[in-house]
Amino acid sequence: MKNAFLVLFTMAVTVVVMACSSTNKETSGASALSTLDAPSIEQSAEVDSVQADSVAMQEMNDSKDKIVVLDFYATWCGPCKAMAPTMEKMEKKYAGKVEFRKVDVDQEPELAAQYNIRGVPTIVVLSPGGEILDSMVGAQTEDELDKMFTMLL
Repeated sequence: MKNAFLVLFTMAVTVVVMACSSTNKETSGASALSTLDAPSIEQSAEVDSVQADSVAMQEMNDSKDKIVVLDFYATWCGPCKAMAPTMEKMEKKYAGKVEFRKVDVDQEPELAAQYNIRGVPTIVVLSPGGEILDSMVGAQTEDELDKMFTMLL
């Protein structure tokens, strides 16, 4: 029963993400979001991307000494693009203490469903053992992220 629910939920999330993606792509030519000066998600590739396979998840959960920050984003998401430089600053500031991973919800719908992601950007913070410590939905300021990381470290 649980597996059937997970499959149905994953399918529903995929449909919603695809619908949002196609809607945004159709209007992106006239959208003010397309003119953002923020670097694209592809340009901020310094942060590792997560694959939804069990090897990558096991590798991520094996970080026994660091918390892990999963940055769920979409390439078409304006707030995600605007937040990318802030996440890069956080990665540099907390290097060695926090492991940052970017997760494209369009490429990894199963992982997004596993963490119950309903909107992007969403930040999920995992303990060194893989338990969810905190999460934030929507674009966050550097100060808001700094407060969260400081409290969790």
